[in-house]
Amino acid sequence: MGVRKILVCLGRSCRKYNSQQVFAAFQKNLPSSTELIPVGCLGQCGNGPMVLVESEQIWYSEVHPNEVPIIIKQHLQKNSPVKEMLYPKFHQNN
Repeated sequence: MGVRKILVCLGRSCRKYNSQQVFAAFQKNLPSSTELIPVGCLGQCGNGPMVLVESEQIWYSEVHPNEVPIIIKQHLQKNSPVKEMLYPKFHQNN
Protein backbone atom coordinates (compact mmCIF):
# COMPACT_ATOMS: atom_id res chain seq x y z
CA MET A 1 0.00 0.00 0.00
CA GLY A 2 2.97 2.32 0.49
CA VAL A 3 2.94 5.24 2.88
CA ARG A 4 -0.51 5.94 4.26
CA LYS A 5 -1.36 9.60 4.89
CA ILE A 6 -3.47 10.83 7.79
CA LEU A 7 -4.84 14.35 7.43
CA VAL A 8 -6.06 16.06 10.59
CA CYS A 9 -8.00 19.28 10.26
CA LEU A 10 -6.59 22.10 12.37
CA GLY A 11 -8.97 24.73 11.03
CA ARG A 12 -10.78 27.09 13.39
CA SER A 13 -13.97 25.03 13.67
CA CYS A 14 -12.09 21.78 14.38
CA ARG A 15 -9.71 23.48 16.82
CA LYS A 16 -12.78 24.48 18.82
CA TYR A 17 -13.33 20.74 19.37
CA ASN A 18 -9.73 19.91 20.35
CA SER A 19 -8.30 18.88 16.99
CA GLN A 20 -4.85 19.93 18.20
CA GLN A 21 -5.07 17.24 20.90
CA VAL A 22 -6.23 14.72 18.26
CA PHE A 23 -3.19 15.60 16.15
CA ALA A 24 -0.89 15.22 19.18
CA ALA A 25 -2.41 11.81 20.00
CA PHE A 26 -1.65 10.60 16.47
CA GLN A 27 1.93 11.93 16.78
CA LYS A 28 2.54 9.82 19.90
CA ASN A 29 1.65 6.42 18.45
CA LEU A 30 1.73 6.65 14.67
CA PRO A 31 3.03 3.60 12.78
CA SER A 32 6.26 4.31 10.91
CA SER A 33 4.59 3.61 7.55
CA THR A 34 2.18 6.51 8.11
CA GLU A 35 2.61 10.22 7.40
CA LEU A 36 0.69 12.67 9.61
CA ILE A 37 -0.30 15.89 7.86
CA PRO A 38 -1.90 18.92 9.54
CA VAL A 39 -4.30 20.74 7.21
CA GLY A 40 -6.00 24.11 7.53
CA CYS A 41 -9.46 22.86 6.56
CA LEU A 42 -11.03 19.71 5.13
CA GLY A 43 -14.24 21.53 4.21
CA GLN A 44 -16.53 19.74 6.67
CA CYS A 45 -16.84 22.50 9.28
CA GLY A 46 -19.08 21.75 12.24
CA ASN A 47 -18.43 17.99 12.14
CA GLY A 48 -14.94 17.94 13.57
CA PRO A 49 -12.43 17.20 14.52
CA MET A 50 -12.12 15.64 11.08
CA VAL A 51 -9.57 12.97 10.18
CA LEU A 52 -9.06 11.73 6.61
CA VAL A 53 -7.13 8.55 5.80
CA GLU A 54 -5.72 8.79 2.29
CA SER A 55 -5.55 7.18 -0.25
CA GLU A 56 -8.50 5.12 0.96
CA GLN A 57 -10.67 8.22 1.38
CA ILE A 58 -11.88 7.06 4.79
CA TRP A 59 -13.31 9.95 6.79
CA TYR A 60 -13.74 10.10 10.57
CA SER A 61 -15.78 12.86 12.21
CA GLU A 62 -16.06 14.17 15.76
CA VAL A 63 -12.85 12.38 16.71
CA HIS A 64 -11.86 12.72 20.36
CA PRO A 65 -8.22 12.43 21.44
CA ASN A 66 -8.99 9.28 23.46
CA GLU A 67 -10.36 7.60 20.28
CA VAL A 68 -7.14 7.99 18.30
CA PRO A 69 -5.58 4.74 19.66
CA ILE A 70 -8.64 2.85 18.36
CA ILE A 71 -8.13 4.28 14.86
CA ILE A 72 -4.42 3.48 15.00
CA LYS A 73 -4.87 -0.09 16.24
CA GLN A 74 -7.90 -1.14 14.20
CA HIS A 75 -7.56 0.88 10.99
CA LEU A 76 -3.88 1.65 10.56
CA GLN A 77 -2.45 -1.58 11.96
CA LYS A 78 -5.20 -4.10 11.14
CA ASN A 79 -6.53 -2.41 7.95
CA SER A 80 -10.10 -2.40 9.25
CA PRO A 81 -11.81 1.02 9.42
CA VAL A 82 -13.65 1.78 12.68
CA LYS A 83 -17.21 1.64 11.34
CA GLU A 84 -18.82 3.26 14.40
CA MET A 85 -16.67 6.35 13.92
CA LEU A 86 -17.01 6.86 10.15
CA TYR A 87 -18.35 10.18 8.90
CA PRO A 88 -21.94 9.36 7.83
CA LYS A 89 -21.97 12.00 5.06
CA PHE A 90 -19.46 9.91 3.06
CA HIS A 91 -19.95 6.43 4.55
CA GLN A 92 -23.71 5.91 4.86
CA ASN A 93 -23.75 2.28 3.74
CA ASN A 94 -20.75 0.99 5.70
